[in-house]
Amino acid sequence: MATLQQRHNKFRAKVRIPKKLRDRHGNREFLYRTLTAMDRPSAKAEADAWEAGMRSEWLSIQAKGNANRTTLRSIYEEGRKAALAGEYLIEMDGEDDPAETGIEFEIDKLAEEVGARELSEAETARLGGLQDALSELQGKPLSPRPEMELSLSELADQYLDLWATQGGLKPTNTRQQKEATFRLFSGYIKDRPIREVRKAEAAGFMDELRRLDPKWAKSPKAKEMSWAEIRKTFGGNDKGLSASTLNRHVRTLQELWRWAEEREYCEGRNPFSGLTIKLKAGRNQLGYLPWTADELNTLFDPPPARQDVTEVMVVALHTGMRLNEIASLTLSQIKQENGVHYIEVEDAKTEAGNRQVPIHPRIGWLAELEGKPESRVWAGFNQEGPSRNAGQDASKEFSRFKLAKGFTDRRKVFHSFRKNVTQIMERKGVSENEWAQVLGHERGFTYSRYSPHGITLERKAELIGLIDYPEVQLPEPPVVRG
Repeated sequence: MATLQQRHNKFRAKVRIPKKLRDRHGNREFLYRTLTAMDRPSAKAEADAWEAGMRSEWLSIQAKGNANRTTLRSIYEEGRKAALAGEYLIEMDGEDDPAETGIEFEIDKLAEEVGARELSEAETARLGGLQDALSELQGKPLSPRPEMELSLSELADQYLDLWATQGGLKPTNTRQQKEATFRLFSGYIKDRPIREVRKAEAAGFMDELRRLDPKWAKSPKAKEMSWAEIRKTFGGNDKGLSASTLNRHVRTLQELWRWAEEREYCEGRNPFSGLTIKLKAGRNQLGYLPWTADELNTLFDPPPARQDVTEVMVVALHTGMRLNEIASLTLSQIKQENGVHYIEVEDAKTEAGNRQVPIHPRIGWLAELEGKPESRVWAGFNQEGPSRNAGQDASKEFSRFKLAKGFTDRRKVFHSFRKNVTQIMERKGVSENEWAQVLGHERGFTYSRYSPHGITLERKAELIGLIDYPEVQLPEPPVVRG
């Protein structure tokens, strides 16, 4: 930054010379310039314009050979900013504009310095900044300069930084997933600007993704691999990524294009549109099914070796709660009101997910637990990922257990316990708008409008009391731990 010094009625600007260029300026450490402005705001603007011009020139000198895109953009922007701010003003007789005359003089001076040889990338960037400043002053339209535009990875970084500032975001893996998508695609297109992306490239990228090993991202080495290395190591897989995973990648890139288009980094039809895969129930979509009584008996005879896995299974069967809601449960969430013990489900993904779930008599031991409020009921499950999600570890443990029992159907998972509760409610003739308030589903529009406060806690307890598995031999309640 140029600093201002005031002496008497005049201002002087001072800027530090880069060490490597001081021999060009008599080995001095600083350059000084007496300014024409008479007030501090004007002097500051004049000093900034002078410094921008010097920075552009110095960067151009320092950037020998093939400079990176960021450096070239800095040379371009600094030179253009200086020219527009009036750094190169030249007063001449006649009607010529001093700013335009000065810029034309700088262009001619650069041409003399280069002579007959080819312009370097840095000199081309500086020349582009001067030419665009001149065109802007003359009111001529500017055409995008591809070499000056942000690469896809740079643009994605800006997008993610702004995306992360939106209110209400919860700690999740979403940012890492978006970063992975952008890293893969930028590698595929050799990190060119998004403006250059065509429909064929977008479709080709999705074709390549479709053949990746579904477990490629779990390899620690994959994070350090280039796109070419990932494709060579994990590509050509017969099964490939699931349709839902491919759709997540497509939607992430669709979002980036829309965001970039609003900021004029690209224009035209979104090349990622129309590339989502229509999910088919029972094939691409997991149409989860409830466990049958026989299957539940198999699961619990014998039960899991880990007591905590057994307990969360029983709790799910008697509450319909999601796995992470159970695995992350703390003692502070176990409450009582008007004689009803209940679990306060907090920080859910939707407003409807935040709810009170009465404790079924079969799991009444939960209400007897003692300890610090912040203590987790099942501390044995590791909290993983940015959201400190205990459900991920619990899910892995349950998956290992059910596979060992011979259950390989992708429609029979931990979420199926929730389906068992839904099935009971439906067979008991409970209104969907009522049991939705226990399970954490959205209520119907009419009901939520005319009954905004929902059913009482006592009514919820009545609904939970309907849950019963007479044909299933459930494990004995655990000994209450203090």
